[in-house]
Amino acid sequence: MKKIIRGIVLGVLAVIVIAGSVGAYFLFGQKGPAKDSKLIMTDAKGNSYLAMVDEKSGETLFAVTDANGKVYAAVTDANGNVGGTVGSVDDVVNVSDLPTNYSGPSIDVSVNPSDYSGAVDSTTAPAAESTTQSGASTSSANQGNSTTTKKNSDNLTAYRIAKYQQLFAGGTYLMEFTTNDEELGDTPITAAVKNNNVYIETKIQSMDCKMLYLAGSGGKAGTTYLIIDSFKKYCKMPDDLMGDDMDMSNLMGNFGQEIKKKITVSKAKVGGKELICESYTADDGTIVKYYFDNNDTLVRRDNENPDGSVDATYITRITSDVPDSLFEIPSNYGYLNLSFLSGLAGS
Repeated sequence: MKKIIRGIVLGVLAVIVIAGSVGAYFLFGQKGPAKDSKLIMTDAKGNSYLAMVDEKSGETLFAVTDANGKVYAAVTDANGNVGGTVGSVDDVVNVSDLPTNYSGPSIDVSVNPSDYSGAVDSTTAPAAESTTQSGASTSSANQGNSTTTKKNSDNLTAYRIAKYQQLFAGGTYLMEFTTNDEELGDTPITAAVKNNNVYIETKIQSMDCKMLYLAGSGGKAGTTYLIIDSFKKYCKMPDDLMGDDMDMSNLMGNFGQEIKKKITVSKAKVGGKELICESYTADDGTIVKYYFDNNDTLVRRDNENPDGSVDATYITRITSDVPDSLFEIPSNYGYLNLSFLSGLAGS
């Protein structure tokens, strides 16, 4: 993840430098591009739906699926509750366009990241206490019967990570964190995912910047925008500046992947504070370690790479409550036209 963020930061700096050297007409002389027309609305219970407007009646309908994955248009009442279906819309709506709804337990936890950013002194648990993580897609009702069930043998059993893996796999979460990356420094980063959209907020040379990836619909590729609040401007990032190694749609993939490896549990101390570490070894030899405080709150994640380096993420906050407003470009922000940069990245 840090490699992608660092690449985006450097790309943005290049954009700002190049853009500053051209005339005002190229920067501000055109209107902004049309944004994806996909409209997500929320019912009275907080569930998100793809909304459609009936061209004849003007009524707003919600796209819903049946047990077989077929898509139908459903009416809503005055209170925003979804009612009966009025017809199939399989021919105009792709299932991949439908928003996701996190159905697991509500999570909203915060810690002071500086409490857990020091060197780690670990003590490995007995081999008998290692276990295998069940799939993150396992429902909360079934998790009690899986190998992730909490036990009382000094709490050295792998149950803590299951709750967070369910959250990450659900595709609706917000994280605030810092890293040990020298180029990123200790600048706080906020990352959020919802309905396949991705939001990143950080500082670039003391300037508040936001990156916004809006997922495409109907099989269309998504679009990445840079939003600069200080100047109330936004721009569409040229595709050739957003290479494969800066794929915003996969930015949070490492957190969302299901863990199918054997989980080993150990005790650890950071800055005198005792933590529990649940870890596994990835296919490439990287040892991935999740650290939890005595409230079972995820406070840190380390990737111990085969070359001996460690990529650390110090987590300040994790929540399942993600505002839809994060994925909207303010209507009063002007468009910064960078289309003329296309093709310059490789020259």
